[in-house]
Amino acid sequence: MGKNKLKKKTEVIAEIANAHQGSAETAFKLALASYNSGADAIKFQIYFAEEMLNKDHKRYEHFKNQSFNHKTWDYLIQRLKKKKIKIYCDIFGVEAFKVARKNNVDGYKIHSSDLNNIRLLNLIKKTKKKIFLSAGGSTLNEIAFAVNILNKNKIKPILLHGFQSYPTKVENSDLGKINFFRKIFNNNCDYGYQDHISADNKFNYISPLIAIGQGANYLEKHVTFNRELKGVDYYSSLEPNELKEFINLVKQSDKSFNESHYSFFDDEIKYRNQVKKIWFSTKNLKKNKKLKIEDLEMRRPKDNSLHPINIEKLLGKKLLQNLKPDTPMNRSITKNHVTALIVARSKSKRLPNKATKKICGVSTIEHLIKRVKKSKKINKIILCTTTNAEDKKIADIAKKNNINFFRGANDDVLKRMLDAIKKINTDIVVRITGDDILIDPKYLDLNLDFHIAKNLEYSNNKDLPSGCEVEIFDIELLKKIQFLAKDTSGTEYLTFYLEKYKNQFTTGSLPIPKNFKKNLRLTIDNKNDFRVVKKFLEEMHKQKKLFDYNLSDIVNFSKRNKKLFKKLKVKKKIEINTEFNWQKIVS
Repeated sequence: MGKNKLKKKTEVIAEIANAHQGSAETAFKLALASYNSGADAIKFQIYFAEEMLNKDHKRYEHFKNQSFNHKTWDYLIQRLKKKKIKIYCDIFGVEAFKVARKNNVDGYKIHSSDLNNIRLLNLIKKTKKKIFLSAGGSTLNEIAFAVNILNKNKIKPILLHGFQSYPTKVENSDLGKINFFRKIFNNNCDYGYQDHISADNKFNYISPLIAIGQGANYLEKHVTFNRELKGVDYYSSLEPNELKEFINLVKQSDKSFNESHYSFFDDEIKYRNQVKKIWFSTKNLKKNKKLKIEDLEMRRPKDNSLHPINIEKLLGKKLLQNLKPDTPMNRSITKNHVTALIVARSKSKRLPNKATKKICGVSTIEHLIKRVKKSKKINKIILCTTTNAEDKKIADIAKKNNINFFRGANDDVLKRMLDAIKKINTDIVVRITGDDILIDPKYLDLNLDFHIAKNLEYSNNKDLPSGCEVEIFDIELLKKIQFLAKDTSGTEYLTFYLEKYKNQFTTGSLPIPKNFKKNLRLTIDNKNDFRVVKKFLEEMHKQKKLFDYNLSDIVNFSKRNKKLFKKLKVKKKIEINTEFNWQKIVS
């Protein structure tokens, strides 16, 4: 597809939102005044507190008091339609959609917290109206999910950028995101801008004009009768006379451009956490029942520490337990198959053949295998090595210890990992490097529980001493990194990709007790590293717990050998290409 062409005609939408303060008459008069000021369309927010928020949410009563009932919405919308006014509606759930559809509004807007609400998307895709998608505080994956569903049904949505902070700081407006979206989604979308900069700031008039230059064909402006009354969303709202002036500026505007990469500001992350929705059960569900979408509903939770999940991961799977209504969905309710991938090879400039070097008569890689075997959560262990001749010894060690092994790509570690699990059914991959042989099985299992309970795509226990950590990936995330990475030569260092794009994926680190948060180097990369690890394991051998030590043993060892640790050199930072080809995300 070719690049989107900028259109001269820009549609200005007057956002009524909650400026009506719960009064239908005020809503009608404000909509009419906005239309008479030159607005091309007006927009309402239709919601019902019971389907937008869980009842224990702190703002449940606020939204309940602000909302209209079905009859009021019918009366209000039909009054305006008689005056031939174009009406769009934000719909915050299935019931809200039904009200808007009944009244034959001209278009629907899906809030950013509903971009993955497949119940709502499956209903709205059947309409022939304009569909707006709010991108504020959403990852590219979440946006692409909704765009792809609509595109498959020959719908070209309007993607709206807008920083969701009231008022938005000028430096946070990030207008370059519009052009960024255009590069990613191309002709799969049209584009617009939701402006929330303070109405007392002159940039409130300027930023939308810049947005036009970035490719926005739709501008959304909040309106109010009187800002001095300080009603809901008054900060960024224009009064009718100001709206008229603004529309005149839009008609005369030139275009300007600004490049941007896709990232979140702290306030936007805060906003995302506040508005994100997760899946809740809507009824009693018995153990062994296969989960269906009809059993679920997306709502904002009281506790925002739980991440939204792609519910398709759970649909059709048998429940491991009985569920009560209003139970938040996480992956612990169904079975997860976990595979541990131990990645090792003999080739090393600093310490050749380190995987087969022996400590207390046991090779380092065998030490690691025995520790991983103590995990209670791992279903399968696979040792991944290369097809190089010298790595046959590593494969032989796997055989000796009755675990699977795979020999594959020499340089592309990620490909080797994915090839190793190609023929098995797995949901989660625990990646353990052959350098980190002192992993703690207890914290490995705790990390897995944390990963599953929080619906994470990636997690780690990085606060543990170096050499004791593991990394946990959803299999889909590994595939996604492989698919999007422009240069696979650096995919050995997967953490770098997650650090760069941390806002685009659900990631987390297992909380670690303070007494175990030690800045210790116990990984094996060079001779000095090996000497330290060897001394520790020899001590454990004398204490008859060569494979049964714990973190307390490691911490106590470090306290007794402070001088030994001071000699260790930190590994130099590696520079790799972590660029993604984001355009692939829509394919």
